[in-house]
Amino acid sequence: MLRDGVRLERSQWWSKERLQKIQKRKLQEIVRHAYQNVPFYRHLYDSAQISSNNLTRFSNVEGLPFVTRQDLRDTPLQDRTAAGIDVSKCRPNTTSGSTGTPVTVLDDSRFAAGQEVVSLRPLLAAGIRPWHRVCRIWGDPNNQPQLANKLGMYSDIKNRLYKRVFGTEDIHNHLKFYSAWNPDVIIATPSYFRALFWFGEKEQVKLSFKVAVSLGELLDDATRKRIGDRFHANVIDTYGLTESGDIAWECPAHCGYHINVESVFVEFRTDDGPAAQGEAGRVYVTSLDRKTTPVIRYFTGDVATPTDEECPCGRGLPLMKDIQGRIIDFILMKDGSHISPHTVMSRVRGIEGVENFKLTQKGDSSIELQVRTRTEKSEEALRTLRHRCLELFGEVPLNIDLVDEIEGERGPKFRPVESHLTQVSGS
Repeated sequence: MLRDGVRLERSQWWSKERLQKIQKRKLQEIVRHAYQNVPFYRHLYDSAQISSNNLTRFSNVEGLPFVTRQDLRDTPLQDRTAAGIDVSKCRPNTTSGSTGTPVTVLDDSRFAAGQEVVSLRPLLAAGIRPWHRVCRIWGDPNNQPQLANKLGMYSDIKNRLYKRVFGTEDIHNHLKFYSAWNPDVIIATPSYFRALFWFGEKEQVKLSFKVAVSLGELLDDATRKRIGDRFHANVIDTYGLTESGDIAWECPAHCGYHINVESVFVEFRTDDGPAAQGEAGRVYVTSLDRKTTPVIRYFTGDVATPTDEECPCGRGLPLMKDIQGRIIDFILMKDGSHISPHTVMSRVRGIEGVENFKLTQKGDSSIELQVRTRTEKSEEALRTLRHRCLELFGEVPLNIDLVDEIEGERGPKFRPVESHLTQVSGS
């Protein structure tokens, strides 16, 4: 794993041409692997009349079918898992559901370790070193990455200088912890930073970080500025998916997002085909390292713009910019407590019959919930939904609307959890 880390630190400075050769080779390997070992892809490519001979010598992915979140959701996990995989040695990794119904993939130790190395890139670029204290906000205590730790990479350093806290816990305790431990780096979602603003102001707690890393959701300009101003931090945004791993990240030059081309293949497409440089397109991603449950030509639900601009940092990694994606908020209660958006999503999406939802907290603290259900499960789903909302929100005024289509759910900026109380413009 240490060797992989050294290689990745070196390869980001290689020429675009050299990096493209590596990417092309790995792309060919993952497609052949998926066809030969994964029932889902064998059926998908056979149905598209793509022969194994064509897959052996193909030079690009044009002609291969695209894959959607619904495709993965409708396919049993065992049919998306490669033959010969010891599932007992893998960790199921489920998406948060911030852009739709959750999807589960399997992480093995090799993929998990590789992702840990890739995630170091933005930190090292920002000047963070092994002696700096790093704190990451984790959404679910039951969904922690343990596999990479088994490989023993700087485990002693991590135990002393890397801490995880959970977004489902009381932020008041987080404030006390930060004041006592004084982390140099905080890694969190924009929704968490917005909640931290609100509670920090309320408790009159002043915090300062060397680097603030944003991940998991869209970082809007207002939140970015607020993080930098409030915490005196260098704000670094990253872009990735549970399904594919880390995709791209900012260096301190902030000229765009460097794409990790050694581990992902990213496509930008319009209705007419591949997007031109400087043209916004839908983002499709292929994971070059996920061999347990391959993800190939997968529609992320996001929109972004490829650019051939050169970053002054000198890295050979290509750039993307103007990412349009996920935004979610913490929900604030009248007693000053808060509810994590990830708690809301897991509680609501866990109800049988619920297809999708949008929860909005209005300026008067009341909650409006739009929900789309399967017809045969509507009444039962609504009863369970009301009960869980009572558990979550207590006596907060609540209005549930059963709808055929949720406002904005087909758009790239769909927000399943939104609070008018914790948005930056109102804080």
